Parts: sequence; C-alpha cells; structure tokens
Amino acid sequence: MPLTITKTIRPNATWQEMYLQVKEDQRVIIAAEGLWSPESRPATIVWCGADGIEGRIADENYLVPGANVACLVGRIGDSAAIAVGNYFDFYSPFEGALWLCMNEVPDYHNQAGSLSAQIILFDA
Repeated sequence: MPLTITKTIRPNATWQEMYLQVKEDQRVIIAAEGLWSPESRPATIVWCGADGIEGRIADENYLVPGANVACLVGRIGDSAAIAVGNYFDFYSPFEGALWLCMNEVPDYHNQAGSLSAQIILFDA
C-alpha cells in the first residue's frame, strides 16, 4: 500500500529533508501547489508555482542550471538535483533520503511564500 505525506516547502535554496527513504527503482510521485517568489521586495516580486518562472532560465549559479528559476527541485541522497515542478512521477535511479527546495542561488535569502507538496511512495 502506498505511503502518502504532505510537506510544506520553504522558498529558498536550503535543502529540506522530507524524512522519507526512497529505494532504488521505487516509484515516487510528487505533486506540488501553492505560490512562492524568489524575490520578496514589493517592487520586483514575481509569484509563481512549482514550475517556476516561465522563460526565466537559471544560470550556473543556481542549484539546477537550465531549469526555470524558482521551480521546485529535488534530489535523492547525494544525487544530482533535478527539476520536479508541479508534478513528477518517476522510478528512482537512486536510494536515499528525499530532499526538496526552490531552484535559487544559495546565497540569496529574500524569498516569499511556500509550496505544499504531496509525496506518494509506492511499495518497492
């Protein structure tokens, strides 16, 4: 029987552990909703969902270069980070703890909002 949890993800580039251990080849679904922004100053704030800011591509200073700025990103254990977005259904090629955060520059600390992520782990 699948395990389902819901976690709140803060809007920054600090990895947040979901306290779930994923096994290699285990099916995982992550579905996220909510609004957050990589910028909290009123004059420049841009709100977006877990897919990030469309058309604003992250450079090499971000956690996942080439993905949208402010998209939800994840990793399993010490694996490379990948873009997750609003919905991601996959079989894990890695084993370890599941981590999520915003695709942001790690040195920036002026974000706003939050996302709610429903995570489903299927039996391995």
